[in-house]
Amino acid sequence: RFRETLGDIDLMGTAGSPKEVIDAFVTLPRVGQVLAQGSTKASAIVSAGLQVDLRMVDHDSFGSLLQYSTGSKQHNISLRERGRRQGLKLSEYGITSLATDKLEKFALEEDFYHRLGLQYIPPELREAQGEVEKAEQGTIPKLVELSDIKGDLHLHTDWSDGHDSIEQMALAAKDLGYQYIAITDHSGGRGIAHGLDAERLRRQVADIRALNGRLSGIHVFSGTEVDIRADGSLDLPHEILSHLDIVIAAVHSAMNQSEATMTKRVLSAIENPDVDIVAHPTCRLLGEREPIAINMEAILQAAAKNNKILEINAMPERLDLNDIHAFRGRELGIKLAIGTDAHSVAHFGFMRVGVGVARRAWCEAGHVLNTLSLEDLLALFR
Repeated sequence: RFRETLGDIDLMGTAGSPKEVIDAFVTLPRVGQVLAQGSTKASAIVSAGLQVDLRMVDHDSFGSLLQYSTGSKQHNISLRERGRRQGLKLSEYGITSLATDKLEKFALEEDFYHRLGLQYIPPELREAQGEVEKAEQGTIPKLVELSDIKGDLHLHTDWSDGHDSIEQMALAAKDLGYQYIAITDHSGGRGIAHGLDAERLRRQVADIRALNGRLSGIHVFSGTEVDIRADGSLDLPHEILSHLDIVIAAVHSAMNQSEATMTKRVLSAIENPDVDIVAHPTCRLLGEREPIAINMEAILQAAAKNNKILEINAMPERLDLNDIHAFRGRELGIKLAIGTDAHSVAHFGFMRVGVGVARRAWCEAGHVLNTLSLEDLLALFR
């Protein structure tokens, strides 16, 4: 369901010889301690310290088990209550008629939901937040998909703290089928990130323009991830920012400010006409750093008022905006950008996680900036 964290991992499968799959599972290199093993089930602790449970079922029951195991618990309770009103009992094995005791099995989750008179509910929405009622009405939206993404607007290169060159990032994006990327290396205030001062940024822009003249099939936007200083000012002057295609603003320092001060600081960036996108506004790092004190409702309201884009940062340790803030932003009509914050070509895969957050926020393709074609994006930023 693309929750931010997990406690353990449940795997399920179907095979002609389930015991062979179980036997292969418990001998995998990353399996440490085997907790239990049978002909159709096994539990083990893997090298990462997580418990992994594998359960094998026949093909006809796979959809029922997948739905049951996916959850959430409250979502499944809602479905069971609905089934009970229809004279049905739901389980991981399928749906049983209370009148005849006949069990219906389901190979596909979609058929499981349809049997209950419901539109299929994507896993990301299964949080008992009104999705069952929407499914009954047939109004579950077509959520944004990874295939809708046309580019990545938050990338770092070896000009700052990234590992690959601009051209390497561009070619990797082209291989993914993207139409465009934005190079948004850190500004000079990020000394530890080898940030770019005005002169280095000018040289980078010239390099990007030259690269666009040589490359076909991918367009590279010039940009920066400019620091929002403690006083709310930006780390680069208007004379530089105004010549870039895309300006991302973000907080990277002085994170212990009061809520009032921090909120005012980020509002200053939102109200700055040079800024296009505000990134990771809560500054959290999952499992490492708590969110800063900031009034997110005020931030969201200001972004809507000033027609600013907010980013869903897809780095797995950030996921900022989270799904709750992204949902509220969507309600307010804010356009959202999903950016990987990639520091190497290997990080492009984070986009899948960012799309998962957007889907949890009930986002359709039209809510996400980087589902636009290159032509439409060029028109937007002109």
